[in-house]
Amino acid sequence: RLSGTAKPKRGWNAATRLHAVRLARFAVVSGTGLALDLILFLAQVSAHVPAFIANALSSSAAVTFVYLVSVRRVFRYDGGFLVAMFAAYVAYQLCGIALGSWAVQGLIASGFAPIAAKVAILPLTFGANYLFMWWLTSSPERWVSVR
Repeated sequence: RLSGTAKPKRGWNAATRLHAVRLARFAVVSGTGLALDLILFLAQVSAHVPAFIANALSSSAAVTFVYLVSVRRVFRYDGGFLVAMFAAYVAYQLCGIALGSWAVQGLIASGFAPIAAKVAILPLTFGANYLFMWWLTSSPERWVSVR
């Protein structure tokens, strides 16, 4: 080491570790939600439900599950149920599910298998959902005044 240079820090700082742990927990919860989503989606597609509708229904069930589990177990929100916070989540997911369903339908129309279309949108939806849930639960006091 050159004299006068700072000793490199070892490990992650507390905030980075916290996000890494939350991200891992969110991945487990989201993976369970994804399994539910895929089972419902594939069952509906095989029953000839249009891809947009099948994706909207299966995704709605999955994101409701993810919210109910992750808000407390992943993001450690300890407050009571806040209607405004859940309403913001629902509004976000309505937009996200509509865009995701449009993308899945388009991918299937362009030749993707239904399962491949669902998997293709996962990186974007997973990242966006994690960041939104983090924002949603990071400052619960913003939702108290909205009642």
